[in-house]
Amino acid sequence: MPRGILELIGLAGSVLFAASVGLFGVQQLAAGSTVPGLGYLVVAALMVLVPYYVTMPGDVAGSAVERTVDKIVETEDE
Repeated sequence: MPRGILELIGLAGSVLFAASVGLFGVQQLAAGSTVPGLGYLVVAALMVLVPYYVTMPGDVAGSAVERTVDKIVETEDE
């Protein structure tokens, strides 16, 4: 699935914040708190996966405009 540079930067930001939550979850697991540790790991995973896979209404409108422009504007292939 091709992604643009802005989406890649957004994903990197999500991973940056999710890493700290995930590390805290690992520390909780190491300290013996199983349920909170697993909870923090699940939250960290969701922080990365939800923005990447869930389609928002703005994404649908943007992709519709992009497809329309691609149909109208013809590019010359070399």
